[in-house]
Amino acid sequence: MKFYVVIPARYDSTRFPGKVLANINNITMLERVFNNAKESSATEVFIATDSDKVFKSAKKYTKNVFMTSNENVNGTERVAELANILKWKADTLVINLQADMPELQHDNINLLAEKSINNDGLSTLYYDLENPKLKMSKNTVKICINEENINFCRTVEDNISDKIYKHIGIYGYYVKDLISYKLLPRSENEKDLSLEQFRFVDNGYNISAYYAVSDPGISVDSSDNLNEIRKV
Repeated sequence: MKFYVVIPARYDSTRFPGKVLANINNITMLERVFNNAKESSATEVFIATDSDKVFKSAKKYTKNVFMTSNENVNGTERVAELANILKWKADTLVINLQADMPELQHDNINLLAEKSINNDGLSTLYYDLENPKLKMSKNTVKICINEENINFCRTVEDNISDKIYKHIGIYGYYVKDLISYKLLPRSENEKDLSLEQFRFVDNGYNISAYYAVSDPGISVDSSDNLNEIRKV
């Protein structure tokens, strides 16, 4: 099974600027995410950034780091640009791994790659959401699953009947769908909720979601999240 992992890494994060270069036990968060991805079955792992700081830092441990445009509005657009730079074929499978998931292990990367084979549109993962604080937090993206469809949200109504899980910041898709994504206009949900996957959802693309093999840990959206990981 051949697939690539791409880690889009912005320095100027809206909620927590510079977090990808934050130190976690003597290495940056980005390097930790990269090392976890290297343990997967991926053919190669790449970093795509628009920051000179991130580029110079990543160059210390990999040659597979590329500068991309600062006009990309999200990670999927950045991954699509890298696919174009490297001239990947339309049938190339790509896993987009978010740079703020330092506890997500290679088993989940391999699972998503396996499940994404021959899927159109977007494939992703989810996990249990039992912590009441995380359920209430807008920083925790939820995935809502019922028999008819899959949707994403930041807030959850008390009376909702769908099964609610924590969405994990990892996506699988083929280059052909990445190219299509870049050409589509941003949807209102994408803009209002700052959730890139809604460009697929709102344009009628297939969405496939799978239960993660292991606990992916937390997504680092604040200094409190960072300190929590540092204690592990």
